[in-house]
Amino acid sequence: MSQQYTHYRSHMFSLAESELELHENLITCVIFSNNELVCVSNDNKELKAKIICIKPGVNHRVSIPAGGAEILYFDGVNLSANFTAFESLESEWEHIPAAFKKYEFDIIESFRIFLNGGKTSPNLPILAVIEELYSSPLDRMTQDKLAEKLGLERTQALKYFKSVTGQTFRRFKKWAASVTVISNVFNGQNISLAGIDAGFSDAAHTSRTARELFGLTPSSGANSLRNITTLVQRS
Repeated sequence: MSQQYTHYRSHMFSLAESELELHENLITCVIFSNNELVCVSNDNKELKAKIICIKPGVNHRVSIPAGGAEILYFDGVNLSANFTAFESLESEWEHIPAAFKKYEFDIIESFRIFLNGGKTSPNLPILAVIEELYSSPLDRMTQDKLAEKLGLERTQALKYFKSVTGQTFRRFKKWAASVTVISNVFNGQNISLAGIDAGFSDAAHTSRTARELFGLTPSSGANSLRNITTLVQRS
């Protein structure tokens, strides 16, 4: 019997001291500095703190200090309405990266509940779609295929996907493919091959997309990226 996915994925990128160019997260992001204050800024605001939460769709730069930082991304998190574009979080959450490294799912889930502003029930059909986007990015699941999998009319399926995940279907496909590329390049795969395997046209397309989403390219990331960890629960 095939395994069933019961929770959204969470990702942790461990980065050394570095400067991330202006970019826009597609997924809720929280940065945990390992030592000094991390700085997040754009043309309207600058914030220095140990822990900073960043909303999806907000253009920003990141200055990671000596000692590095852990950048966590949470699929399926819809930040509660009281969150601003980016803001500092209390020190009570500083243990989250350590829990992530120990695969302490219950602790990570408690942080997700905080970010969401309450507990949400797993949506198993959506989770199955998301896992297919990660496992087979080259297939580039169509809107019609999404509708078929959810048992809805195409427009309804697209609206439903966004209401559940907080992100459009098109942008989530882009996100899943990009995470796959970064992870594969980190693990030694050639940039061009990793991009093509994930549905990108060539190395330039791959690098351009990575810069837009992460503020660094796969090649530049190789110099500052220490590790990538993804948590995913199956029954």
